[in-house]
Amino acid sequence: MQAIQGKVINAVEENAVIDGTTILNTIYDNAGYRLSILSMSKGTFVAPERFRTPTLVRVLKGSLLIRTFSKENRREAVVNEGQIYFRPAKEFAGYYANDTNVILEEIVLRADSETAMRVIPHSVLDLVHMVHYEPGMVSRSHLINDEMFQLSMAAFSESESKELVCKDQMVFVQCIEGQYVITHEDSKYVLHPGETFLIMPQYKCRAFATSRTKIMTLHMTEETNKYL
Repeated sequence: MQAIQGKVINAVEENAVIDGTTILNTIYDNAGYRLSILSMSKGTFVAPERFRTPTLVRVLKGSLLIRTFSKENRREAVVNEGQIYFRPAKEFAGYYANDTNVILEEIVLRADSETAMRVIPHSVLDLVHMVHYEPGMVSRSHLINDEMFQLSMAAFSESESKELVCKDQMVFVQCIEGQYVITHEDSKYVLHPGETFLIMPQYKCRAFATSRTKIMTLHMTEETNKYL
C-alpha cells in the first residue's frame, strides 16, 4: 500500500498484461475484504472455483467472459470495459479472456456485506450509469455499505470544492467521468477518467470537481499492519 501513496495511479497502466499469463495483484486484504487487480492475456483463463463470499467484478480493459454455476443454475455473461458484475456467495465461477487482453478489478466482500439494491446479482451493469447528474446538487449512489468497507459514487453537476480528511479510514478516490483535482499543501493531483488517488488517514487535502464529474470512492478501515 505504501507504494501507491502520494501519486495518481492508473490500474491499467500499473498492471500491464504479459503474454500467456494471468497475474493477480492484491492491493488490500483485511477482515474478510479484499481488493485485487487481475491482468489476463488473451486466451488465458482462471479455472472455476467455489467462492464462499460475494464478489463485485469490474472490467477495466477488454472483454471478460464469466461463467458461474451453483446447484440450481448455470450462467454465462460477457462483461465489457466499464461494466460491473456482482456474483453472490457459494457459487463456482471462472474467468475467460477469450477475445481480448483483460484487466479487471475484484472486490471480495464478507458473506454478511450489505449491498445496494441497484447492484443486481448476475446482471451486467454500466458503472457510469449507477449515479446520475441532478441540476444544482451532488447526487450519490451507495453500492456497498458496511461498517468497515463502503463503496459509493457521486455525480457533480456543477463545480464544487471541499476539504477532505478521514480520521480512521483510507479512501480510494477514482475519477469516472470529467476531472477531479486533489491538493495537499503545495502538491496538486489531477485525476482523469480511470485514475485513482489514495487518501490515507489523517491526510488533510482539498478536492475540486469540475462540472459534470463522476467519481467513485472506496472507504476501508485503517489497520497499518494489514497494508500490503
